[in-house]
Amino acid sequence: MAESRSSRRRRANSSRLAGLLGTASLALALLTSAEPPLVPATGGAAPGYVDDQVCASCHGEIFRAYQEVGMARSFFRPSREREIEDFEKGHFYHEPSRNHYEMIEDDGEYRLRRYQISPSGREIHVKQQDIDWVLGSGNHSRTYLYQTEIGELYQLPIAWYSQAASWGMAPGYDHPEHYDLVRPVQRECMFCHNAYPDVPAGSDVYGQPHVYPQDLPEGTGCQRCHGPGQRHVETALGDSLGLDDPASTIVNPARLEPGRRNDVCYQCHMQPSVALPGVRLFGRGDYSFRPGQKLSDTFAQMEVVEENEEGENRFEINHHPYRLEQSRCFQESAGALSCLSCHDPHRKVPPENRVAHFRAACLECHSVDSCGLEAMTTADQPPARDPQDCASCHMPRHRTADVVHVVMTDHRIGLWPDLDALLAPREESDPVIVDVKLLRPEEGPKGDLAEIYRATSVLRAGGGLEALEHLASKLARHPLDELEPWLRLARGQLLYHPPAASIATLETVLDRSPGHPLAREWLGLAHSRNRDLDRAREVLQALVRTHPERPEARFNLGRVLMAQGRLDEAIGELRAATELRPNLAKAWHSLGDVHRVQKRLGPALAAYQKALAIDPRHEESYTFQAAILAATGNRPAARSLLRHGLSVLGESASLSALLERLDPEPGARSRTDSRR
Repeated sequence: MAESRSSRRRRANSSRLAGLLGTASLALALLTSAEPPLVPATGGAAPGYVDDQVCASCHGEIFRAYQEVGMARSFFRPSREREIEDFEKGHFYHEPSRNHYEMIEDDGEYRLRRYQISPSGREIHVKQQDIDWVLGSGNHSRTYLYQTEIGELYQLPIAWYSQAASWGMAPGYDHPEHYDLVRPVQRECMFCHNAYPDVPAGSDVYGQPHVYPQDLPEGTGCQRCHGPGQRHVETALGDSLGLDDPASTIVNPARLEPGRRNDVCYQCHMQPSVALPGVRLFGRGDYSFRPGQKLSDTFAQMEVVEENEEGENRFEINHHPYRLEQSRCFQESAGALSCLSCHDPHRKVPPENRVAHFRAACLECHSVDSCGLEAMTTADQPPARDPQDCASCHMPRHRTADVVHVVMTDHRIGLWPDLDALLAPREESDPVIVDVKLLRPEEGPKGDLAEIYRATSVLRAGGGLEALEHLASKLARHPLDELEPWLRLARGQLLYHPPAASIATLETVLDRSPGHPLAREWLGLAHSRNRDLDRAREVLQALVRTHPERPEARFNLGRVLMAQGRLDEAIGELRAATELRPNLAKAWHSLGDVHRVQKRLGPALAAYQKALAIDPRHEESYTFQAAILAATGNRPAARSLLRHGLSVLGESASLSALLERLDPEPGARSRTDSRR
């Protein structure tokens, strides 16, 4: 039986209580044992991380101060104690997608309700979804996630924007066609928004499912900057036993040489482009970076060139060090200027102290006399800015290109001729990328290997045939033992080439790693597209026997069984897919298809309704649901559904043709057009 959300919360609270009690237990064990204490810590992919409450037992003042910093509030379960949103005004209508959203708080439980309005004025495609996690401190914005029983995380489409104190579409959603309720949260995203989870070794490499424990850390935590704390705590508690100096067993970023010091911040905050993030080096897991390591030994970060956009004009929400490094102050400081020059990561500067705090940082290098503000003003025209506020002129607030509802401090220090223009409203748009290059080519891979990383990053971001051909040619000249680039190649071949190409690549991968589940899943799909249904069924059945938890494999197997006329078996696999991933609209639609073929119109209608509640733009579900309604004598409902589908989709030959057959009045299509 599935565990309820309240049960999961009680279990999470019990885990936190155990962490609080753990330090006292360790101290007692130290008094009664001559052996070094064993500190509970994570294992697997990210070993050695302790509960942050253990850190608090010795560093209480720093820990308490850190709780006010945005990084400590980057990820958490929703609660009234942390609530800043206005749920009384939780309704938001998104005209481009025709979706109504309601953000609801009900006695400490949080959920989103999404619906559309049909031509008859009733709610249609109603979907409610519990909110399990909040992502973001709320200093600028918050977004919301839900988690499935198998541990997948999905982002919801609504965000809270603190500066405007209003609801709006989350970044990337302000379009007619968007992810709505089914945008998966991948490990690369969680990497920067939370502390590392306790997951099995190898589960964080490319090709492994993006699943998470139901109990997750809440907040970035102490150890993302200081490194795993288990040995440090054991050494500190065992100091009387003559173990190592505790200070030598933990990372203090301020004591690292400038490059490694910066890399601690840059692991999350150096992101040159949200549209095309860099990739981890092949063979490295998503949770493998440790403070003190060289970041370029983990990441191949990419710089982009956008159409009609000079590099110095590109400004995104996560551009703090990227823009700082463009500054003359940074370039001429010989490593002295860093994030830590202005920011104590343990403490939030009170608003009333910020002007003086940041001014003091500027005056470490500059003199008061060097400010030209007074010379640019007269008695008749007083300064437009506070002369004491260096940052307001030289690091002004600037509207970000990727999160258009937010303005942030631009860390490119300089002279800005038009400060007001930086705040001008802008529409959300997708950047047009015309070139991609390594951010630091002197530190990263070279030659053909560098080109493989460039092509891989473009394919990962949804790039097309040109990137695929580039990757194939470079791998032919520079074949690699690691599986990641070959899997990227196979994925691209599935999209752009005849199935035989991806079959050959996937068989090469399986020669090296015979049990690789993703390669087997894609191989079954490739055989299906090659119309070798027996081979496809054989591959997928073998996969689901060993990995029954994979919803895509169960769905693909269900589709193959459908094509072979094995309908009862297909129903079993498709139901399994929807149980594992309830938001898998294509599986619900396929279930409707099987029931329809079996003349079971009631279950078919229910399945199509499920598909449309998840994806109100699913054209075929409109067609077959309307056909069933008409066949069972409810032609008015069928016509209303088709008109609504046309209003959402804009145009559809199949829906228009069916509406013409069902509508007894001439001009039905033109009336629908006029209503849109």
